[in-house]
Amino acid sequence: MERLLRLATPLLGVIVLVLLFFSLRLMVTNRFSVSAQENAVDTKSFQYAFFLPGSDNAFFDGLKQGAFEAAKEMDCAVIFHSLTSGSLSFEMASYSGANGVAVFSYGNDGTMVSNLEKILKKGVPVVQIENEIVSSPSSVLIGTNSYDSAKGIAKIALSSEKPRFNIALIYSEKNPALLQDSNLFEIGIKSVLGDRLSRLYTEQTTFNPIDAEGVIYELLRRFPSVDIIALTDTNDTLVAIQAIIDLNLVGKVQIIGFGDDETIEEYVDKGVVLGSIVRNPFEIGYRAVAALKEINTNGNTSAYVNTPISLLTGKTTAPSRENDSP
Repeated sequence: MERLLRLATPLLGVIVLVLLFFSLRLMVTNRFSVSAQENAVDTKSFQYAFFLPGSDNAFFDGLKQGAFEAAKEMDCAVIFHSLTSGSLSFEMASYSGANGVAVFSYGNDGTMVSNLEKILKKGVPVVQIENEIVSSPSSVLIGTNSYDSAKGIAKIALSSEKPRFNIALIYSEKNPALLQDSNLFEIGIKSVLGDRLSRLYTEQTTFNPIDAEGVIYELLRRFPSVDIIALTDTNDTLVAIQAIIDLNLVGKVQIIGFGDDETIEEYVDKGVVLGSIVRNPFEIGYRAVAALKEINTNGNTSAYVNTPISLLTGKTTAPSRENDSP
């Protein structure tokens, strides 16, 4: 038995090394596709790797569409990887041969920061989408301006024509950029509402998709004077809508949402949701590819690219969007 164990240990080591070799080889030789339907394409001059969270929602779908459109126009190739905890593909990104990397990171844990720094040290340009966790001359931040989003929330609140406001602002780990810029975000709301803002309460949800329900129940129990709840995540908005309906508080407590999910649009039209902040994922994806291409061809680009938001507000029969960015 001892002899078998002595033989098994080096054999296991060889197997691990072989598997690692083939994983690296796959990353290096992986061809980059210009559309979701194409598995193999002619090699392009520039190839970009996008790393996004595993969640499949309308925001990331729109981002992919924008990136594909830019790649088609600029004769580049893009491929998307799922960015999950301990993702092998992201750990090996610096060896992939990509001419640029774009990443949407929920957090700034040590592993994520280390992997990004490794990519940058290889001389590979990086686009950080919405949330900047590493600062570098070779890195670009692309996304929505937190201050603009905050002013958008305040403008939607004003449409309720309330004389004064008791607002509960619910941040989320699912939208790390706004959570990180919370001070600036709250200043933006106060700058528009001024003295009409009686109280601004703040809460936070986790990655748990139904966490907002418990947060809202507890919030309204502790602060029954709250008359507007503003969300910073699409899923939290959907959960909040149902919670207000279940509590029979429609009309007494109004919601300002985040995103343009079909259900959110429906409840904007019904008046349950005052309005919603809508990002432009297509432009974010498009500008990410454009920024990487510009760095590759010119050696530099803007350090920050602000993409506009719009306000989804209810009119008579259908929602409409009002641009809220300069």
